[in-house]
Amino acid sequence: MRKRSPKIKEETLSEKISEVKGYFHTDWGRQGTVIFAYIVVLLGYFGIVANIILVNDIGQWIPYPEMDPTIFFWTYKVYPQTFYAPILLLFLISFLLTYKEDIPHYGIKASLWLVPPLIAEGFLFYWIMFGFSAEPFILQFARGEGYLNILILYGCTFTGALSGMKLKQFIKKRRKF
Repeated sequence: MRKRSPKIKEETLSEKISEVKGYFHTDWGRQGTVIFAYIVVLLGYFGIVANIILVNDIGQWIPYPEMDPTIFFWTYKVYPQTFYAPILLLFLISFLLTYKEDIPHYGIKASLWLVPPLIAEGFLFYWIMFGFSAEPFILQFARGEGYLNILILYGCTFTGALSGMKLKQFIKKRRKF
């Protein structure tokens, strides 16, 4: 067997790498929409909650050390005060993520992945505002209210995703006729 020189090996390797790179393609129309939807939910969900809850009855801002820290983990308790805007935002984003997909399972999967970042964002905000402690884990995973909140979030995203899928199927059936 004849050995190749290191220079030839290097050139062959670089050719293979460039061939592999040539096949990499990102569809920014699809991924960009998903990333944008995630940003809207992550900023909008807690933004709506914070703007409504951090104001008292007189209209003055409440300093965050005086607020109830369970709001970050049991957001379902503040839905009536926020006119259900956070949960409607989550529903609509889940609906749109699934409606725009040709294969509905991709949209459902993308919608269900909205919930873990929301939960993690509650932890992050708690730690930024009140300091690092184990209380968020206790509030979220050791009490029934935390699991109820997770069920409500998953139920809303799943319902929104299924609604988007069904509406798209209905529209496709109507176009056939």
